[in-house]
Amino acid sequence: MRFIMGLALILPIILTACSKDKNSNIPSVMVKNPAEGGGVTQEVSIPLEEKYRGWLLKEVASEWRENANGEATLYAYIEMNPGEEKAFSLVQTKEAVTDSAHAELSVRSGGQWEGAVYTADGFAFQPVESFTAPSQLTDHSYFLKYEGPGWENDQIGYRLYLDWRNAIDVFAKTKDEVVLPHVGNDGYDAYHKLADWGGDALKVGKSLGLGALGRKVEQGVMHFQHVDDTHWVLTENTHLTAAFDVSYSNWRTREDSEDGVDVVTRYKINTGDASTRITVNTSSPTSNIVTGLVAHDGMTKIAFEEGEWGVIATWGEQSVLSDNDLLGLAVFYQLHEVSGVAKGEFDHLITFKPTTTFEYEIMAYWPAREGDENPKASFETLLRQKVRALNHGLQVM
Repeated sequence: MRFIMGLALILPIILTACSKDKNSNIPSVMVKNPAEGGGVTQEVSIPLEEKYRGWLLKEVASEWRENANGEATLYAYIEMNPGEEKAFSLVQTKEAVTDSAHAELSVRSGGQWEGAVYTADGFAFQPVESFTAPSQLTDHSYFLKYEGPGWENDQIGYRLYLDWRNAIDVFAKTKDEVVLPHVGNDGYDAYHKLADWGGDALKVGKSLGLGALGRKVEQGVMHFQHVDDTHWVLTENTHLTAAFDVSYSNWRTREDSEDGVDVVTRYKINTGDASTRITVNTSSPTSNIVTGLVAHDGMTKIAFEEGEWGVIATWGEQSVLSDNDLLGLAVFYQLHEVSGVAKGEFDHLITFKPTTTFEYEIMAYWPAREGDENPKASFETLLRQKVRALNHGLQVM
């Protein structure tokens, strides 16, 4: 079984250089996976001289991306065995890079609001690049395609309820191709059933789903019932990576409370990476912000710490796509950013220390896609490899 994951923001890139193969005179990039690292796919950035702009790595997926200042960097997605060192050739090519990462939000049109419900004849959705939620938007308003933004890669897909629930759901996928532009265009029922592309696999209920944010209060966990504004914007949607921001203004625990905080969450997914990196920025340090992992009855809990990272995961028949359908869920967190991990009423909860910036990752694993004979062992191995990669990322030599 092939394990494919991705990291981007914390890789310890120690040096970048472009050498030439002595036999062929072909420029190459040397990459090393530390002996303590993980055997999973990781994103690495490779700054190169301007003369190599547009060149790609021959053996692995790669693409050039520009920052806000127009500066271009080559990004590659590489899986290597721990302790392995390898040269990757740079080549000039005009071959198109296949889309294998995607994010979207689509808004229903052709109708009108009747209270908190949007009514229309049929379902016509228009993709948008930015969106501010109207004040009447709530759960089951039938205004946003599959109720919020969706994102995917060649392995898995996710969606975020862009209303007070603010929970994350899982789209299991049977194929590598980008599918979400074709999902949900016929309404709000079909994607809950297993189709040729996959389906909505997770029952979220009253939980935070897989790794959404909440605030711990005496009564339990407060979702996003009390905010002034919610804004979504697509920030990146290239062939190999996709990202978007969700901003919440004056998120508070009660309508009349004075504990409001502005929050910006960035979600990023890369090709070949079953996980999503979530970066959170707040306007002030807040002591009761949590993320959660839905705690279904009868699931096996897996939790461990290694190096600077910890993981809490669940495994079992928690997919709703068919009887006895297995699904693995995980949240990876940095130990220095967390004050505690505990069981709540509906979730396994991770509480973050008061700060203005923190990051974590979420991951879903649907073994029916792979047909693995020992899926639980494969999931546990994947968790261990992922944590090792988070602690000891690939090095561009």
